[in-house]
Amino acid sequence: MSKPSGFRAMSPGIYQVQALAEQWGPNTAVEKKRAVLAFNKAASLLGLHAQAIQLMNCLLSFTRECDWEADSRPLAWPDNQRLMFEQNISLATLKRALRRLAETGLIAFKDSPSGRRVGRRNPHTGKISTERTYGIDLSPLGIRVFELEEKVETQERLQAQTRALAQQFTRDRKMLASYIESALSNHIEGPWKECEAELDGLILARRSLCTTEILDDLCKRLRDLLERARTAYAAAADKFEAGAAGSNPSAQAKEAAHTSQKNTKMSPSGLTNELSIQDTSQKNIRRLYEEERSSADAEQLDLLCAGHTGEKGSGNEPERDVSVEQIKKIQAVQIDPTTLLALCPEFAQWLVSRGRPTWNDVVRAVETVVKPSLQIPPSTWAAACRLLGRETAATAVALIYEKHATGLIDSPGAYLNGMLSKAENGQLRLPSSLFHWRKPRKEASIA
Repeated sequence: MSKPSGFRAMSPGIYQVQALAEQWGPNTAVEKKRAVLAFNKAASLLGLHAQAIQLMNCLLSFTRECDWEADSRPLAWPDNQRLMFEQNISLATLKRALRRLAETGLIAFKDSPSGRRVGRRNPHTGKISTERTYGIDLSPLGIRVFELEEKVETQERLQAQTRALAQQFTRDRKMLASYIESALSNHIEGPWKECEAELDGLILARRSLCTTEILDDLCKRLRDLLERARTAYAAAADKFEAGAAGSNPSAQAKEAAHTSQKNTKMSPSGLTNELSIQDTSQKNIRRLYEEERSSADAEQLDLLCAGHTGEKGSGNEPERDVSVEQIKKIQAVQIDPTTLLALCPEFAQWLVSRGRPTWNDVVRAVETVVKPSLQIPPSTWAAACRLLGRETAATAVALIYEKHATGLIDSPGAYLNGMLSKAENGQLRLPSSLFHWRKPRKEASIA
């Protein structure tokens, strides 16, 4: 059989994903934002490397919201040269990443007879003409959104269960160790050596990599061991107290006499028949505050008008007629990730973080999702990182995305270049721009 030429090499995974892409329709269509979030949350569970994840986000940036509707198709037709330039990878790496995405079940290939990727859109509606468009089909990702979301929820539930079991194991381990240490130090009879040896075995098994099922079994064994130790300690403690009281009959009498003597010393020595009258008059808090403030002012020294000493040691009289001018310092408001997400709600939807957001999460969202979506050139982003730093550059891109989402910016890359020019001249006030941008949005929402 002769080897076919000019056709893509077929594999079972590519064949299955092409069959899956044909199921796109009203029952499987989802929003683009939901598909992007589902992919980025489940990317680590799918076993994809960083290059494949960045390439998938780049392909998603070439689609529009209307492409993910039921009567359309999420197709992208960038050529390999553009993808190589956007991702800064070689042709061989690009082909391997595309094939990996296809075999994972996220994209399908719709090849033209000539092998070129070309697309057509309706000039009136802006939707893709699927009959005349050839390229990379992203509909398998949209079809698998529900599956990916369920997989992420299961993983998060399993992680929460694992954390709870780990915390329970730590609590029980510390409690059991305290019982054993107390019993050994007080020479209380019981199986403490055996409990200590068994506890060491459980700790050794916990230190190794174990699944949730194994950790659950270790917690049950530790709980049983803790109950045995608690029962033995309680029985030995009761026996020890009873023996101590029987061996010394006058202990209770001495303790009672000591308590009576102590109470006698604490009784009042004055009149005991008079009623205790409580002073309920309220104090004048303002008067007390003024007294304390005046006494504090009297103790303070006026260092600015205390005079100075010259080089020869002669004292100079303070200049009391000259007023000291206060210099007002304008400090820039510090922006943290939480404040940034509060000021940029549209950008916050692309941030994939299970806990408190960090700058690494913000920069990762900008580099993998927002920057390709805004089609900011890599050279412009690199220049922004060199001039502003990665965190400040990510903050600038977040503000640009907010303005682009409202239709105020048509060319995000050019706008970022303008911000860099202002930064070189010392005229960029990014925190002020963020707060001034958020202020009219609040007023509009209230109105």
